[in-house]
Amino acid sequence: MRSEQQIQYQYPQGHQPGEETVKTVKDRIDPELVPAYPEKSAEVFALITKDIGAARAAGRERLDDVKSGQYPFGGTTELRTVPGLDADPEVPIVIYRDPKAVSPESVLVWLHGGGYVLGSAHDPWAFRYTPLMTVVSVEYRLAPEHRSPSAPRDACAVLEWLAANASELGLDRSRIVIGGPSGGGGVAAGAALLNRDRGGPPLRYQLLIYPMIDDTHETESGRLDLPPGLWTREVSLDAWSVYTEETGTSRYAAAARAENVQGLPPAYIMTGDLDLFRDECIQYASRLMAAGVPVDLAVFPGAPHGFDLLAPDAAVSRRAIDHQLNALRQVLI
Repeated sequence: MRSEQQIQYQYPQGHQPGEETVKTVKDRIDPELVPAYPEKSAEVFALITKDIGAARAAGRERLDDVKSGQYPFGGTTELRTVPGLDADPEVPIVIYRDPKAVSPESVLVWLHGGGYVLGSAHDPWAFRYTPLMTVVSVEYRLAPEHRSPSAPRDACAVLEWLAANASELGLDRSRIVIGGPSGGGGVAAGAALLNRDRGGPPLRYQLLIYPMIDDTHETESGRLDLPPGLWTREVSLDAWSVYTEETGTSRYAAAARAENVQGLPPAYIMTGDLDLFRDECIQYASRLMAAGVPVDLAVFPGAPHGFDLLAPDAAVSRRAIDHQLNALRQVLI
């Protein structure tokens, strides 16, 4: 198997017969996206297994700069807590409502990104979806303080609470969507499996934005030579090492490990072609389709992990965002 650096690309414009160009991952990143991946981000990632408090503080500072003003929100914000599953602790949530939403009775249970170790329910990226539907952002428990299945159990607690209280909340229990990016997408995928296994409420859709679902990364894309500043194999394996169960990784931690994917809700799965998770996302989509689960799969060129969040104004990001929103509109019709 050839390494990423050995793959050869030919370009028709100005290409001379017999001339070949070899491009590394760094060379292939869409130029509009390059500023979104400063090498100093690697310093934050390096703290994940060394000083999680410092990693979270640095991550908040970095992401506050990125997220500031991206998605203005003029609706209402409500803070609540819902009962945990069984003897689990209560789960804090943030409910975002826009009275002008296309389908305010529909609800997206949003799981923020952050590789299972970073991030918060107070996530402005959730505002991307408020023009379409109500968004309930979940403050799920993070690693390393709380290993799996804490996070998917928190998500399922919110799903079951929403279904039981839909009328009071002005929501339609038949229009519950679960989703998130990166680690949040992994929590969403794990929670969809757990919800199925628990006999929980039917889900309308799962919105999996480059989900983090395979703790091995034993794929071609899992071995890409990614430059500093991107979510690399080393960084990802560090995050997995503090998140998965100490007794062995379950399907709720890493959805790619699920032996049976039948009976899951229809899915939207998006990734970039320079994402560490690319191949595992494509493989999971293929498995869902083979099991009869409808899937809308999208792969965007020149795009590393997190591209549409970190550089939303880039042309490729705008296409990706429009694609996500159009997929959701179809679900809500």
